[in-house]
Amino acid sequence: MDASALRETIPESARAALEPTADGARLRRRAIAVGGFSLLVLGFLVALGLGRLIGLLLLLVAAAALALLVGRKLRGRSGSVRTAAGTVQSHAGAAARRPVAALRTRKAERRERSRGRDRGKEASRLNARGVELRRQGDPAAAVEAHRAALELTHETGDAGTEAMTLNNLALALAHGGDERAAIDHFDASVAILREIRDTHHEGQVLANLGFLHGRSGRREQAVYCLEAALDRLEPDSRAFQHVQEQLRRAS
Repeated sequence: MDASALRETIPESARAALEPTADGARLRRRAIAVGGFSLLVLGFLVALGLGRLIGLLLLLVAAAALALLVGRKLRGRSGSVRTAAGTVQSHAGAAARRPVAALRTRKAERRERSRGRDRGKEASRLNARGVELRRQGDPAAAVEAHRAALELTHETGDAGTEAMTLNNLALALAHGGDERAAIDHFDASVAILREIRDTHHEGQVLANLGFLHGRSGRREQAVYCLEAALDRLEPDSRAFQHVQEQLRRAS
């Protein structure tokens, strides 16, 4: 920061204390007046013949008065300068600390983003592991993997990943025979996807829910979910064709 920029950070009252004032000129005029008066009195006394002693005493009195006056002015001036210097130092220190604080904030934000990416990657790994375990016929281990992934998605705040993790967990629970918990997790997934307006994935989860109802003999619930899924899936997608086929069977 150059001198002109630093000067702009100093309050007006502090700048005034640092700038030259008329006090010095007034002080010099008073000193000249006191000295002239003293010489005048001394000359008058000498003319009267009172001697050198009286003149010397008067000179000492005048000098003491002048010194007292000068001392008071200098003390006042010194206090103003110290106050201004302290203000300058305070503002300069604050100006120097601002970039440091901003740098620390940016570093903390980068660290948090990095941790968020790491948690997101771990959640994806656990989800993939859970799907693999379910397909291998180990739904209990799959449930544990998806639940661990769900905890990580809560920390990252990624609503889309949370919704699909709930879907995966529901599939694992259904394969393990816990249909009631599976339906609850499917419903939670649909609610999140509807909130973030992810129509495609909402259709997929509704289809999974419809398949579960159909396998359990709940025809009306199955038809309702499958029809809702068709409204959200792309007509030329394999998922749409599969849902359409299952809907014909349920009807």
